Amino acid sequence: MSFDRATISQPILIQAIGRGLYQLGSAILLFYLPIVFVNYAGFTATQVGLAVGGGSIAGFIGNFVGGAMTDSKQLGRRGTLIGAALLSITAAIITAFAQTLPLLLVANIFFGVGTGLYWTAADAAVMDVTTSEERQSAFSILAVLDNVGLGLGTLGGAWLLKTIHPENQMFTVAAAVFGMMLLLFTIGVKETRDQATAAEVVDGLTGWKTAVTDSRLITYLIVNTLFITYIALVNSNLPLYLINFQHIVESTVSNLFTFGYVGLGAVIQVPIIRLIAGLGYLQSLMISTVIWAIGFGLLALWHPIDQNLIAALTTLIVFAIATVIYKPTSATWIAELSPPSLRGAYTAIAYQCWAIGYFIGPIFGGWALDQPADVTHRFWLIVGLSGGVGLLVLQLLSQRQAKHDAITVEAD
Repeated sequence: MSFDRATISQPILIQAIGRGLYQLGSAILLFYLPIVFVNYAGFTATQVGLAVGGGSIAGFIGNFVGGAMTDSKQLGRRGTLIGAALLSITAAIITAFAQTLPLLLVANIFFGVGTGLYWTAADAAVMDVTTSEERQSAFSILAVLDNVGLGLGTLGGAWLLKTIHPENQMFTVAAAVFGMMLLLFTIGVKETRDQATAAEVVDGLTGWKTAVTDSRLITYLIVNTLFITYIALVNSNLPLYLINFQHIVESTVSNLFTFGYVGLGAVIQVPIIRLIAGLGYLQSLMISTVIWAIGFGLLALWHPIDQNLIAALTTLIVFAIATVIYKPTSATWIAELSPPSLRGAYTAIAYQCWAIGYFIGPIFGGWALDQPADVTHRFWLIVGLSGGVGLLVLQLLSQRQAKHDAITVEAD
């Protein structure tokens, strides 16, 4: 894997900037939504979890629609990205003025559908303009901007929370950021679908049937859902846990996430991917699984020590390492599985895991945060132990991939 000119071409840079803007707006929206609505608007953690989880169900629709739009001649990658930006703007504006649970749910539904459209089209656009050898490094570049956007959103959101009153009005800033993303996609993105699929035309229904009957893809969905649930718990529930259970002040939690989780992730993203470049994609994902388990185990172990900033920072550093291994490796693995003409379908199905994970994580995490402290602490331990399931599934997938490779060699 090398970081050459092809890897950092103009289309990749535009997608990287778009990723940074998307995550900047998303961080303001998703990171601070539980804090604002639980601690300032009088909602319970369970109610907010239901709203976020309900929006994730809408992500199912967004992923399927996004896959169809991304692979269509009429809209393609560019049209789908523009649609995602419009939905994200709408979601942020509704959140800024939401005073009831139904309205908050509607906002999350808009954002969930927009999320499905964005990730499907953005990843397909990157796959279109990179070769197999370039993809992991290209997705690493996007992951760096991913973390930069998250970091700026988390840090800036803390300032917005202190400055803007009523507090939910801070989400209008997220709408403005998504507006910048809309402008970027409208002006800067060129359609890449045709160059990726010029030599291959597949009927839509046939293409989806191919994707859903690919046993390697379907098996991977299990462990990918586990990864996304971990990410959802860290992004949506862990901040509130540190504030309400470990009694760490909001501004300090914001700084811990900005520098110890997101900021560190941006710094170590490329070096970590270079370090594991010699490993297979599934081996790298196994390493990520183990590191996630260690992180949640640490979270369960250090809870008796109140306001333990060193322990909190250490745990977030562990999560940062697990995340930077997972994100580009997972995207590259999906790219390796999918035929060029079916990248939208394969990516859409794979990103159903985001909808499922962000449904499971906030709901169960919100429930855990509403329980007595001992139940909440045991919850983190159970989450860590679930990594064993992930390792078993990845081992099974590795065996299936080996059989597939053997059949391919024989056919050649």
